[in-house]
Amino acid sequence: MSILRDQILSAQDIPSEKVEVPEWGVTVEVRGMTGAERTRIMDLAMDEGGELKLQLVYPEIVIATAFDPEAGQQIFQPSDRDALLSKSANALDRLALVGMRL
Repeated sequence: MSILRDQILSAQDIPSEKVEVPEWGVTVEVRGMTGAERTRIMDLAMDEGGELKLQLVYPEIVIATAFDPEAGQQIFQPSDRDALLSKSANALDRLALVGMRL
């Protein structure tokens, strides 16, 4: 086995950042996505013609990356997608952009 391989695979490499969401009066911990999560979201968000379905991208990123900063638990579930789409676009943008950056 390679020491370098072991070092890479054991690295704690998922960053996080606390994001204030004034529209909701809360602070959310946003965690970066794993490669599997990002791939799943991109697969889900592409239609048959290879076009990006934007109505799915931001809510899915928020679902995957938003965590309760105190409990450490994921805040939203896939069943919350439609409810998230009814919330402030600014709040969703803020969280999704941080999730993509991380």
